[in-house]
Amino acid sequence: MAKSITAAGGTTSRRLLLLALVAGIVAAILVYVALTRESESTGGGAGGAASTVPAVVAKQDIPARTKITTAMVEVREVPLDNRSELAYTDVSEVVGRVTRYPIATSEQVLTTKVVALESAANTGESLSYIIPEGRRAISIQVSEVVSSGGLVLPGDYVDVIGVFDVEFSNAAGQKEQQDKYFSRVILQNIEVLAVAQTVVDAPPEAGTATEADGAAAAESTSGQRARNTEAAPEPKASTVTLSVTSQEAQLLFLAEENGTLRLAVRPYGDAAVQDIPFVVETELIPPNLPAPAVR
Repeated sequence: MAKSITAAGGTTSRRLLLLALVAGIVAAILVYVALTRESESTGGGAGGAASTVPAVVAKQDIPARTKITTAMVEVREVPLDNRSELAYTDVSEVVGRVTRYPIATSEQVLTTKVVALESAANTGESLSYIIPEGRRAISIQVSEVVSSGGLVLPGDYVDVIGVFDVEFSNAAGQKEQQDKYFSRVILQNIEVLAVAQTVVDAPPEAGTATEADGAAAAESTSGQRARNTEAAPEPKASTVTLSVTSQEAQLLFLAEENGTLRLAVRPYGDAAVQDIPFVVETELIPPNLPAPAVR
């Protein structure tokens, strides 16, 4: 009787041991599968370094036509599959460039969305990027006389003066032409964007500058933008491009078609706009001018 009980107990122990062994194997398999999945999702430890790469991204929304500063961008590690081939990898490659299109927060900064203002200015290709918001660029024909002796530079501010002919009707009802009869200031405090193919190198507009650009931003509040560099005079330039509103563009074009224009350069920082009366030819004649002697 005792032998039968012992044999039964041994069989039970072996079954429990076998079940424990099977359970251990299953647990090991489950742990292996879980670790494998985790390794794949995190990049596989040492091998994960190859699955992420650096890319320059925007730290904030950057509007179009904005000069990029160090405060606006940073380098982040992004998945290799998500990094654009056109993305920059170093902040220094981006700072100082100007956005052609808006860039959203956390968006990669691509070579197609920014332009190097300085290099483009030398080739005359960047005019559209330096026109102030809400204004237009219009060119007028000039000569050395019109452009103040050829010394008007990109970034200068000028007043546009026109001299015009007038047609009167005399007492007999006949038309009489008075050449260059009156002069008036057509436009005041107008920025010169370009002289011939040389374009102004202007800082960002007020509101887009950082503390490092504080001086330039302060000057822009006076009604005039500062320029970063000085261009050489071009006495032989045949065109001067001005920054005007759409209404001013119409007036300027009409004035050029009907009269003779001159540019008066303003002193640096003088942005005052005044009500200036027109001048007529008769004002050039002194009131007490004696009549010519009769011979």
